[in-house]
Amino acid sequence: MKQNKKKDNNIKKDKPLNPRKERDDRSYFAVTRKRRNRNLMIIVPAVIVLLGILAYAVTVYSGHLERPGQNFGPLGSEHVHAAFAVKINGEKLDFSQEKYQVKSQYIHVENNDGNTLHRHATGVPVGEFFASLGMNVTDSCFTLENKTSYCSNGNSNLEFYVNGNKTNSIANYVLKEDDRILIGYGNKNAMETQQDLDALRLAEIKK
Repeated sequence: MKQNKKKDNNIKKDKPLNPRKERDDRSYFAVTRKRRNRNLMIIVPAVIVLLGILAYAVTVYSGHLERPGQNFGPLGSEHVHAAFAVKINGEKLDFSQEKYQVKSQYIHVENNDGNTLHRHATGVPVGEFFASLGMNVTDSCFTLENKTSYCSNGNSNLEFYVNGNKTNSIANYVLKEDDRILIGYGNKNAMETQQDLDALRLAEIKK
């Protein structure tokens, strides 16, 4: 009997000496974990908001810089509208298509309209608009985004008109408010050209 009692005493010695301390330790870690989770719930959204603010600030700041390598004014330095049309062999190019909308912040068509050019900075030439679409215009050739070129050859010619007046070049022209710009290619007679100019004169300039 004495021997059994001795064994029982040994078993009791193996039990925790301070159950309250162990409970306190568990409570401490639980509280610490909850506090850490609570802090994360505050910090993570704050970081996301801060990153959003920084991204917005960078966008606004960069938008007001002059475009490198170009003689453009800062974005937003001017807002000018003009009607325009491009006709190739009697077919008018449809710039209202989604693929042509707002390809440059400096000069573009927008809101599914293909007749009004919007210039949003000083010094931006007409050629920049076509370049933003993957097209190109020179004094003698108009090139589509698929690299098909239409060049003056004596029979079919490239012509430019600003407010009804013929001009030799359009690529470097900086459009003015309410201008009406016609680019035409083909073997057209004077009557056909006048019809195109009349249609352009009546076109709505959306502002």
